[in-house]
Amino acid sequence: MKLARFSPPTAAALLVGLTTVIGPGAVDSYAASDIPLPIAHFAHMVVDAPHGHLFISGGAGTDGILVTDLDGGNPTMISGEPGATGLTLSEDGSALYAALPDQDAIAAISTENLTESARYGTGAGTRPDSLAVAGGTLWFGYGTAGADGIGSIDGAGTVTLRQDSGTWSATPMLATTPTPSGVLAAAVQTGDTSAFVTYRAEGGALTRQAAKALPVPDLSDFEVTADGLHLAVASLQNATANRYRTSDLAVDGQFATEVWGKAVAVAPDGTMASGGRGLKTFPETGEGFYTEYYYARELNPAAHGFAWAPDESRLYGVAVDASGGTPTLHISRNPEIAPVTLYGHWTTPLAPGEAYSFVVSPESTLSLGAGESMLPGTVRITRYDDADPDGVLVPDPTATPARIPVSFFGSYRVDGTAPLTGQLSFRVDYSGSGHYGPAGRPFDIPVAKYAPTMALTAPSSADRAAPLTVTGHLTWPHAHVTTGAVHVVKTDLAHPSGYSVGTVPVAADGSFAFHDTPQVGDANTYAFTYDGGTSYLPVTTSAKVQVSRATPTLSVATDAKSYHSGATVKVTAHLGTTYNSRSVTLYDQPAGTSRTQLKSGKVDAHGNLVAYYKITRNTVFSAAFAGDYRYAPRTVTTSATLTPTVRTQMQWPLSTTRIGSTTYQVFYKSEVNMGFNLQVTPHQSGGCMSVYVEHYYSGAWHQVTSQSCVPLYSDGWYGYGRALKLFASNDHYRIRGHYTPPAKGAQTGSVWSQWTYLTVRPGSPS
Repeated sequence: MKLARFSPPTAAALLVGLTTVIGPGAVDSYAASDIPLPIAHFAHMVVDAPHGHLFISGGAGTDGILVTDLDGGNPTMISGEPGATGLTLSEDGSALYAALPDQDAIAAISTENLTESARYGTGAGTRPDSLAVAGGTLWFGYGTAGADGIGSIDGAGTVTLRQDSGTWSATPMLATTPTPSGVLAAAVQTGDTSAFVTYRAEGGALTRQAAKALPVPDLSDFEVTADGLHLAVASLQNATANRYRTSDLAVDGQFATEVWGKAVAVAPDGTMASGGRGLKTFPETGEGFYTEYYYARELNPAAHGFAWAPDESRLYGVAVDASGGTPTLHISRNPEIAPVTLYGHWTTPLAPGEAYSFVVSPESTLSLGAGESMLPGTVRITRYDDADPDGVLVPDPTATPARIPVSFFGSYRVDGTAPLTGQLSFRVDYSGSGHYGPAGRPFDIPVAKYAPTMALTAPSSADRAAPLTVTGHLTWPHAHVTTGAVHVVKTDLAHPSGYSVGTVPVAADGSFAFHDTPQVGDANTYAFTYDGGTSYLPVTTSAKVQVSRATPTLSVATDAKSYHSGATVKVTAHLGTTYNSRSVTLYDQPAGTSRTQLKSGKVDAHGNLVAYYKITRNTVFSAAFAGDYRYAPRTVTTSATLTPTVRTQMQWPLSTTRIGSTTYQVFYKSEVNMGFNLQVTPHQSGGCMSVYVEHYYSGAWHQVTSQSCVPLYSDGWYGYGRALKLFASNDHYRIRGHYTPPAKGAQTGSVWSQWTYLTVRPGSPS
């Protein structure tokens, strides 16, 4: 079973910490530029290395055979060979044979002087096409109406037709081994399949070995392997890696990769070439390939368009456009050398002084051979840093055999410690061996400072002048060196810009601890900064501890609790013992308004701060101490009430009289009603007036009637009336009112009016 392989980028992605991919891709990196050929069409190609020639035929419509040097240069034409198609060399290489279908002939051309030395007629209407030399005989496929077959030309020039007793539906295509042998194969497409026959060619005769229809719906080219044991059949529509055994045409294993495209070629050493969009070279068995080249987008390999140099040093390929024109030659050099790509990976991030493991993994398009666990050849790793700017060879990198699917070619590891200064780099040189090409690439490993993370543990609160401890821990993403220290800056009320309070060392496990006895209360903020030492970036984290403060003695008082409108209130704040602040602020907040500052300043020697305020409504006075280093802020309040004025007026009394020391208003029952008016200043909407009437008898005053909480008029007045007939004649009465402010938002206090005394006499005044 074939092992599934990753392409180099995919395999490399499996390496943990992959950071650099350097090296050539799996392409023919030695390829020369493509060469346009001075012919309209392409039919066949033969390499004549001993004479330095490349022969290229153009098929119908051409008059000769194109000849170039082995680099595709110095083109010339062998004229007089109209419509030449199939080409092949004689066993000794002295002659080039060219099929001339339009001439019903085969030409023999001297490879020494490039002139035709003989022409062999094959019979009217035979149209010879495909040629092959096997068993010392030149074989040709021909096609005449209802009489297609295989013919031969022996050393004496004798032409013989129908060398195969079978029946062919079209001109058979021939193939043999790349070096002389007695193996010959023929095939022709027959609908969705292709008919194949294999032969032994000996003594000028063919002996059938096997005949079979193979699943090839688009037959354009096939080859016999170098050992003569298998067929390689190219296909675009049904490409497979199947090897067909020449002895019975059964599937016998697989090639290293699919035989895809319209052309296939086999080198004398067994290396193969095929390709649908370009040229790919690969071993007959195993896995992977050597090189790969892609033509321009508008070109594709032509049928029979690949040919090997006899020493396998070059592969020639011809591509054509969609119409079969614009023949273009490509020459692949070193086609049996697979490129090697070097991939490096290491632990990141890497900081100065940290341990590292640098691993280089070779990759190639060609898999290892059976029994191989490492890429053959040697690997040299050179280390460069500030201490060794010219490099020092790593003597014994650790080799790890291939382990699928992580590594297909093994790997090499170098362990060390990153330099404290400067950068780190390696150069890896692979010698190459066998079918693997040499490779050499530098790897620059970034050595950069990075910041660890810092966590702090601190009490949320503490007593002033009591010891406290803040602990911390630094965490690195991987192994680290012990370096650097933690610097502590404290910010409190006494030092709003902060000040240094010491440096603490960092333990090997990243822990540290700081001890302090705070003398200043309120928030104490500790900022811990790890300086990074020689290897890391700094990092800062803060912790806040709320430190207790004593509660100061603070009071605020007014010189009275109640005032009339416009009166001046004396407000006094008193501050007890504090540490370093003696400032107090007084505020006033009249009902229904916001608080405003009344006075601010230092208290006097007795601890007092005095202010004066003209009151217009109920007012809350507050005194605030902002706090100091050892005493906490505090605010206290007191209230002053505005007492409104109530003015009273009796309506319709006819006279007054004194009873004892009290003046009475005198009414007569003939007046019918008594009126009592009250006016409140200031007053509020929503305030109300209650009126109470008392009667004196049995030596005491008794309430005889009342009217509860009646709204005032808009001008603050309220009028109360009572029928005089309800009063006992000549008895003593008194009346007064009580103002009640609104239940919500009262701007004044409540107030009683004075008593007004009255008496009612019978009848009318005389």
